Amino acid sequence: MREKIKLEKIDNDTERDIILLLKEKEKCMMGDILMNLRLSYRRGKQHINSLLSKNWISNKEKAPYFTLLIDLD
Repeated sequence: MREKIKLEKIDNDTERDIILLLKEKEKCMMGDILMNLRLSYRRGKQHINSLLSKNWISNKEKAPYFTLLIDLD
């Protein structure tokens, strides 16, 4: 069963935006995330790594695409 997260509980605005983008599009490559959110590679990679470490997103199932591993409440 997937973890449920309340969107309001995500403190980081950029991480929240990445999660919303993945929810809307279902899957995105790193470049798509950076372009859509107008992030530098370095800043985008930091936020993506943070979400990966929380196990909220993954790119293992459909590489090179990132997908959500959580449900939004």
